Amino acid sequence: MATDRTFKPAFRALAALVALTWAGTALASSPTSARSQCEIGAFVQETDPAGLNVRAAPNAKAKILGKLLPVHVDPEQGYRTRAEVEVVASDNGWFLIRNARDNADMTGQPERPMYKGEGWVSGSRLIVKSQANVGRAAPLASAPEVLRFRDGDTFDSSAMMDGGRLAACMGKWAQVEFSEGRLPAEIREKLQVSPPARQGLPAGRFRAWVDKICDLQETSCSGLGGDAP
Repeated sequence: MATDRTFKPAFRALAALVALTWAGTALASSPTSARSQCEIGAFVQETDPAGLNVRAAPNAKAKILGKLLPVHVDPEQGYRTRAEVEVVASDNGWFLIRNARDNADMTGQPERPMYKGEGWVSGSRLIVKSQANVGRAAPLASAPEVLRFRDGDTFDSSAMMDGGRLAACMGKWAQVEFSEGRLPAEIREKLQVSPPARQGLPAGRFRAWVDKICDLQETSCSGLGGDAP
């Protein structure tokens, strides 16, 4: 009987330890654990005239704080100007943005008013401009290559910008998900996409981490050359 009395408290302590360990594991794998910090510039690819909702939390039901401008299309020449934002964090396909701005130099019009504070927007409406020529499996310069052009070209063309959407970010890196349906045939023919870039994604889509992010729409950023062949 003494052995039973000794065993029961020990069993309860072990059970409590297991429960705490399980709880810690569950917390680590919760959506909050997917949040990462970054510091990149992005452009708003929104065609709805009502603009893009900025929300108080990273989900579609969170309170709307304001709106970002839709793409401006020049009525004569047809070129597009997008709202520019700073991206400082990501969380399961949502991005914390701030300091949104219109590019009056490109539109040729007075700056259009919009929400300029912090808030969350869906990555399905954000694009980036990368001057890298290699996409990698992880946000590390030493990570395996999963994407490049056969001719060594960089990813900063309008076609590559339009063909991708922001999927995640970390530090100065952006993970971009590309859709072959958005890419012109001549671009698709030049791309080398490794199987890991397509893993877990619907057919016709692939992802890669890119650095050398340029936050200028109208020109290239100095000092952001492509990687060595």
